[in-house]
Amino acid sequence: MISKSEGLVLRGYRMSESSKVVVIYTRNAGKVRVVAKGARRPRSKFGASLEPITWGAYVFYSRENRDLHTLSEGDILYSFEDLKRVYRRLAYASAVCDLLDRLTPEEDPNSLLCSVTLDSLRWMETVEEEAVELPLWYFQLKAAAMLGYRPHLGGCVGCGSRITRDRVCFDAGRGGTVCGRCERGGIEVAMATIRYLEHLQTARADRIDDSGFRAVDTGEARRVLRGFLWRHIENRGQVKSLDFLNRLLAAEGASASYGS
Repeated sequence: MISKSEGLVLRGYRMSESSKVVVIYTRNAGKVRVVAKGARRPRSKFGASLEPITWGAYVFYSRENRDLHTLSEGDILYSFEDLKRVYRRLAYASAVCDLLDRLTPEEDPNSLLCSVTLDSLRWMETVEEEAVELPLWYFQLKAAAMLGYRPHLGGCVGCGSRITRDRVCFDAGRGGTVCGRCERGGIEVAMATIRYLEHLQTARADRIDDSGFRAVDTGEARRVLRGFLWRHIENRGQVKSLDFLNRLLAAEGASASYGS
């Protein structure tokens, strides 16, 4: 069966001297793996359409009960050049693509998740460089909600009560914030941090208050994101781009990272 879809290239790897396997998150079919024959040749017909962090239009031949499909056409629709030419932006964009790959099953369409990913990457192109981490937070929270494990940030996950303290406990194991009566572990963070993450969780990308990022404790936010995220990807393989991002944050003197 011939399938046509727009999609985002997440990664590729060598299959033979002349061919490669490419992982594409498509709008119509979800995550697919395609064999691009001749893609490693200098004058390949695919050109740069199979480079990671590239949005394109793809045509492939799919076969039922097959993990690999055969790519026949690939055309660039948007190359995200403004991300790729700036080292720091590229690091965060790579983390988005790597997480999307690790978090999603094969061939399970989710057009909303596809749109959120594009929104996050386009935002990374235009946001001030010192705030380029913000779209990554947005992506993590939105993706978690769309994949069924949205963290509860609007009150106590245990009893449902409103939390009014300046400091609050976030319990990743229980899926969100807990009040003093229900607290049995987790990490303590400022309520202002939770409120800003809740803002990211519920608002559209073009409605996010960028100034809040500069006011929030980034170390606390990373620890919250790390807590709920790792419970869902720890058995899905290494997220290499996050390891790289951790080294970048360490070099910048960050107080917390995205490590396990």
